[in-house]
Amino acid sequence: MTESMTSPASAATLAKKYGLLEHQTEHRLNILKNFNIPHDSKILEIGCGQGDMTAVLASTLPDARIVAIDPALLDYGSPETLGQAQARLSSHDIGTRIAFHQSHPVSWLEGREDGSYDAAIMCHCLWYFASKDEVPRVLEAARGKAKRLCIAEWALQAVGKQGQTHVSTALVRGTCESHILDSTQNIRSPLHPAQIKRVAEEAGWTLIREDIWAPDPRLEDAKWEVGMLLQDDGRKFLERARSNVADERVLVLLESMLHVVKNVKKKEDQESQGLSCMNVWTGVFE
Repeated sequence: MTESMTSPASAATLAKKYGLLEHQTEHRLNILKNFNIPHDSKILEIGCGQGDMTAVLASTLPDARIVAIDPALLDYGSPETLGQAQARLSSHDIGTRIAFHQSHPVSWLEGREDGSYDAAIMCHCLWYFASKDEVPRVLEAARGKAKRLCIAEWALQAVGKQGQTHVSTALVRGTCESHILDSTQNIRSPLHPAQIKRVAEEAGWTLIREDIWAPDPRLEDAKWEVGMLLQDDGRKFLERARSNVADERVLVLLESMLHVVKNVKKKEDQESQGLSCMNVWTGVFE
């Protein structure tokens, strides 16, 4: 993959062509650069969601074939559902090299032969898992079916004070959703890279390369996550918690954590140019 393919200009071009967000596209181009996947690979993308990474894979790896799976219902997501986003991408020139499937990863992988894929990719999807127990089952199922496993996830750490609000927000939201069994929120199992590495190694994978890096300050995820938590000054979050969490001790903890986020955000607003995303961790396993 050439340097021009990962430039901001390329991100803007791809975003305009395929109906993507520019900074999200640039972020995934940087992730792909860390993975260093050959251009003619057969790729299984696990947890493809609305296809942001799928589009980057198909548009920058010209000879790759991508099978993109996600267990979520096709009407999940806003303002564009998974079904709408996937149909949009399928209608473009890259659509002939993408096969979208609504399927649980373990069920899908059980029907594949060993060595079916050159790489299995999981990009910012591990936190969607209902519990940590689901992760090893997926990684064990992928072992042998894919020659390489490439993971990108939030690192739960920040450089200095920038990004600390994002870290605190992820932890308070994850704590709340861990007590709601039927939650479909996007942060349910905020695993730390150390936990991801341990689970992957227990599933038979060997880490060959990892990196932690700061994303572009313009990336929107921190703004989205913090905005969701502090909507109506946090009252909507507390209402959701009180409606779904029975343990008063947990409710006290959640309200305390909410106040911590407010204080951290206030300091970050005073000392930086606004909300920044936390660092990103990428790991490649064989």
